[in-house]
Amino acid sequence: MNILKSIFLIIGLAVALPRSVFSQSNTERATVSEELMESEVLQYRGSTSRSWDLLHTELSVSFDWDNRYLNGIAVLDLKPYFYEQELLVLDAKGMEIKAVAIAGSTVPFEYDGSIIEITLEQAAKRKDTLQVTIDYVAKPYEREVGGSEAIEENRGVYFINADGADASKPKQIWTQGETEASSGWFPTIDAPNERCTQVMKITVQDQFKTLSNGLLKEQYKREHGLRTDVWVMDQPHAPYLFMMAIGEFEVVKDVWHGMPVAYWMEKGYGQYAKDIFGHTPEMITFFSEMLGYSFPWKKYDQVVVRDFVSGAMENTTASVFYEALNVNRRALIDENWDDIIAHELMHQWFGDLVTCESWSNLTLNEGFASYAEYLWNQYKYGQDQADYTFLVEQETYFDEAIENPKNLIRYYYEDQEEMFDAHSYNKGAAVLHMLRSYLGDEAFFEGLKNYLHDNAYTSVELSQLRMAFEAVTGEDLNWFFDQWYFFAGHPELEVRHEYKNDTLTLTVAQVQAVDETPIFQLPVFIDIWKGEELFSFPVVINEAYETYDFPMDEKPDVVIFDSERQLLAMIDHPQSEEEYVTQFVKDGSLYSRIETMDSLYSFKNKKLIDQILRLAFQDSFAMVRQYAVEYLIDEEVKLKKYEPEVVKLLKDTSTHVRSYVLAYLGRDGFEKYRSVFDRALNDSSYLVASAAIAQFTRNGVDLPAKFLESQKQETNLNMVVMMADYYNHQEHKDSYEWFQKRIKGLDGNTLFYFIQAYAEKLLDAPEQYRKAAIPQFDRLARNHTNYMVRFSAYQALVLMSDMEGVDTMLKSIRENEKDPRLLDFYEEL
Repeated sequence: MNILKSIFLIIGLAVALPRSVFSQSNTERATVSEELMESEVLQYRGSTSRSWDLLHTELSVSFDWDNRYLNGIAVLDLKPYFYEQELLVLDAKGMEIKAVAIAGSTVPFEYDGSIIEITLEQAAKRKDTLQVTIDYVAKPYEREVGGSEAIEENRGVYFINADGADASKPKQIWTQGETEASSGWFPTIDAPNERCTQVMKITVQDQFKTLSNGLLKEQYKREHGLRTDVWVMDQPHAPYLFMMAIGEFEVVKDVWHGMPVAYWMEKGYGQYAKDIFGHTPEMITFFSEMLGYSFPWKKYDQVVVRDFVSGAMENTTASVFYEALNVNRRALIDENWDDIIAHELMHQWFGDLVTCESWSNLTLNEGFASYAEYLWNQYKYGQDQADYTFLVEQETYFDEAIENPKNLIRYYYEDQEEMFDAHSYNKGAAVLHMLRSYLGDEAFFEGLKNYLHDNAYTSVELSQLRMAFEAVTGEDLNWFFDQWYFFAGHPELEVRHEYKNDTLTLTVAQVQAVDETPIFQLPVFIDIWKGEELFSFPVVINEAYETYDFPMDEKPDVVIFDSERQLLAMIDHPQSEEEYVTQFVKDGSLYSRIETMDSLYSFKNKKLIDQILRLAFQDSFAMVRQYAVEYLIDEEVKLKKYEPEVVKLLKDTSTHVRSYVLAYLGRDGFEKYRSVFDRALNDSSYLVASAAIAQFTRNGVDLPAKFLESQKQETNLNMVVMMADYYNHQEHKDSYEWFQKRIKGLDGNTLFYFIQAYAEKLLDAPEQYRKAAIPQFDRLARNHTNYMVRFSAYQALVLMSDMEGVDTMLKSIRENEKDPRLLDFYEEL
């Protein structure tokens, strides 16, 4: 290991230093993974060994809505990967296998509910191609399912409102294959390092539209009002990326350089499709040019479905999104959906074109997709927005890592669903950002171009990404990839600086637990401000404790460690109040401004507090303005001192800022600004209107009757939650009836919170309202697709277990629940 000297002197470097200044300080770190110690209790999870190569899949499917069955015929073309094979094993979960044939002749097979085993009469050689036909029925609701934080359930195929009993919900069928759930709706080799072309023949009632991977090549009518659509995907991709969506969608067409792009919306939302997804063509151009690899597929569809089991899924050429994207233009005033759209789009390259060969390498899919959110925000909305989004994502990672630090690439785990966490996503993105900062933009994006071109239509592991960058830069990058991908945790740094005897001394100590986490090698810049002069110094930290001396003829105004703010690290670097102010004014980065706002709570100097607040009220970035108002609320600062500045913010362009202003004014100025709150109830922003509702509730003032009437059909989450809180403070008959009626037509996320408020309302309610709620909760606890809604409804029934028949109902719900996670929750309750 090449050790940097503990004393590093450098004088008067210019601010704009090339990243190549670090290139002579690389070290190669030998990896002794702690995972080896875990191997006694956890199974090694490498890539699936490939006995067979799946070449092509042709599926013919139809549906039994009443029983929620999928009737299918699968025709698979396969050949031995290398060695002769006498046994073919296919994944097929929860199916009835009616018959198996090879080359048209029926053959015997064994099936245990999870895999089909076919013993060949004659061993197949490497050049032989087998065509296997399987006649089957998939029964997704008759098998035990599981899931993860990212993917709620793994049935594979889902029937939504199959009996049409819920008038507020459309009938739909859709699929979700990741991680290994495609084999819940068709027999396959369900592994991420498998890849094949496909044809999908989908037979449905004529009123339904169908969507699948690839292009719609043919449609033909059948008897009894049925129609068959033929979708062809002639570019190979992994089985977990196969998809179908069936429903009465409104399809809004768009185009990118002559390639078809379309947005599939639930009825009533087609008019908003381009407001929601309209940046897609621009995104495709941006990512294609940035990556040096044009969008690799022949079309791109995006479909919004009901009761989806995740936020979204990047199926090749056809991404699926959850129902929260069923929004109108009013909702888009508060939030756009660009982050999730960019995330799934980036997967079309990272995940679909180039696929992780095992779930252990999942961050090669998800890290890039998460980093796409930063890249798009940086391009479209500016550096502050990109930095803020990234800060929030990193905090999520830190919260998880404190409780359970894990390697980014980890070959030992109990279940592959565990890989879908803030490490694979958030840390993966942050590591890519550090690599970009180290290499510089030109080398970083040239490396990504190499990686995509060299590995297109294949599955990969981390070493191929590293070698793509090494081929560009000529550097050995093992030191970087080893420490960030193969060790758990992150640096925890104690940074201190002191000026005396014409020298600024800065010390850096790595204080993370070194028995679990390495001593990191960290290239960083240190910025030193003296008056209007900025000096920027590159250093490479690679020891537990290091000291850097900088000759200075006067005390600097502020010292900023890691001035690029690119390190994924917990950094403790105390500054004086004056230094924080200087950092806010001179550095200009969002990190410095947010850091100063966070530190404001510990300030003693009221003049400096006042200076920062007045600057923050006029900051160019909305979140800084919001933080200033939030400080006034948290510290219970009297309205009078900042009233003129705060009132000006009632006209702020940000609805988030305006909502905080209402929260501040409502604390002790509700009557004075009553007309403001009355107007805010009808603000164009849901967020502002819901903030106004909260202040009526807080101040014990009745909402206007006309407004209450207008909210009876409102489904926006912010509005529903605030109205639920309002009615929880009311005792009249209408308040109970509002809950009874409002429970219908809400999406899963809103319903989860609504049920909790409803249950609270019923704790001391008259018996007639408690009785009326029981069948509502029972239906949701048994039938809702979202397992957290089922859990919330079950909890509500537990709170009503003093009512006749509820204990029997709870027992029945437990007996019929297939999700082991919920059964564990129920056991605890």
